[in-house]
Amino acid sequence: MNKRKMQAKQTKKRIIDCARELFVENGYYKVTVEDIIKKANSSKGGFYTHFKTKEELIIHMVPMVDEAYAEFSKSNKEYEDTIDKISSFINYVFVIMEKDIGLEFISAIYSSQIRDLTSQSFLIESDRMFYHVFNDLIEEGQRKGEITKDLSVKEIISIITTCIRGVIYDWCLQKGSFDIVSYGNNLISMMLNQIKLQK
Repeated sequence: MNKRKMQAKQTKKRIIDCARELFVENGYYKVTVEDIIKKANSSKGGFYTHFKTKEELIIHMVPMVDEAYAEFSKSNKEYEDTIDKISSFINYVFVIMEKDIGLEFISAIYSSQIRDLTSQSFLIESDRMFYHVFNDLIEEGQRKGEITKDLSVKEIISIITTCIRGVIYDWCLQKGSFDIVSYGNNLISMMLNQIKLQK
């Protein structure tokens, strides 16, 4: 990679990093392209070279969220069983939604996915780290005889992620009026009991 391309890549990453900080700190809708340019020490030309709109930045931030999910896999924490591990991962997801992303920004993300039916549905792309973590955990649980094999790994992932998205979407609809972590964990606990292999 030549020097020019390297600088362009660094500029793009800096814009994404600065935008994410501003979105979390001030709320997605209050942040302007000018705010992002100023914080990133860039120019309008530099911004629009990489992004058509402010909304397009959202797509480029998903990999950063997935990096946080990857960190979960590296932890050395001990768990009672695979269901406990899955429950802990889902708790981790809800904490990230509440603490690191925030209500307004996650609302903007969901809105961008729902409003334009022709846009890239990055939330449900199966190659995301989010889905890889679930795939590994469910395969482990089935291998250990802790999770039912009446459903395929893919079917179980679909059920779990649908429940998670439902909790997040409801949290957005209700303007964050409930604690997403405790409510989400309670709901997910009931769902996980249905896939747990009874001994």
